[in-house]
Amino acid sequence: MTAEPLKTRIISQEKILFDAEADSVIAPAASGYLGVLPGHAPMMAAMGNGVLKIRRGQTASYFAVFGGFLQVKDNRLIVLADTAAAADELDLVTVKDALARAEAALTAGPVENRSLNDLTHAAEAARVKEKAATLAAGQK
Repeated sequence: MTAEPLKTRIISQEKILFDAEADSVIAPAASGYLGVLPGHAPMMAAMGNGVLKIRRGQTASYFAVFGGFLQVKDNRLIVLADTAAAADELDLVTVKDALARAEAALTAGPVENRSLNDLTHAAEAARVKEKAATLAAGQK
């Protein structure tokens, strides 16, 4: 007997990014990546920044996720992300360009109203998006 698929929703402040069943989810929690399978015990976790992977059969979907919360309860997983993007909607060339600009700005150091902290966050976001977009491109 196989377990009933995990009902999964990924929600950002802008929209619902994913609302379907999944066989497994790997999510970037604040303390490291965690895996969730159908029948997982109830839990809540603070989300970190990273690539979230949802697997259904032989298909995987990827999302760049930044902050928020994850809840598992009654075979349902909900991610309320501060910010998130579906990897298949990210343009890899644009993301790589943003990463190059962010890394160049970091090398140049803080300028005008951009602190080192802001530049570091921009570079981290670009790296996560690049990884997600690269993983999604490999699926095609």
